[in-house]
Amino acid sequence: MGRQRYTLQLTRKQQAYLADFVNSETLSKQQRNRALVLQHWLANFSAQESAEVLGLSIDRVYSMRRAFTQQGFRGYLHEVPRCGAPNKLTPELELLLRKLTQGQGPAKGKRWTLALLAQRIVELGHTDRICTLTVHKALKRIRSTAPAPQRAALSQAA
Repeated sequence: MGRQRYTLQLTRKQQAYLADFVNSETLSKQQRNRALVLQHWLANFSAQESAEVLGLSIDRVYSMRRAFTQQGFRGYLHEVPRCGAPNKLTPELELLLRKLTQGQGPAKGKRWTLALLAQRIVELGHTDRICTLTVHKALKRIRSTAPAPQRAALSQAA
């Protein structure tokens, strides 16, 4: 049994606004896709047809339609993109990471690993937890800005 087919009904004013919105040059890809899903829905495209035309999955089209019914016309079109959690690695933590990697290893004869660096940052009380991927990205950033002699020492740390 397939999903139930609902038709979209917009006022003429909303349709005109949607047409202008789609033709705007300052839209992100996400905003354009959201508006186009509405236009396709208005033109009685099936979710499958809309997904094929836009290069999206059928489930994504359905979730966009569901978001429209929950958020309303303006809320749906002008939803602020979510960017995830803020970066836990502040400039102060980057400085600490730089100092750790330039100093001696964690123990005699050992080298810093991403897990050990993350664990040490937590032990020093700078954050509750930090992902090794965040530490890795910070090390890459530090390496790209470090002068040439320091790069060799940093590459040994990773």
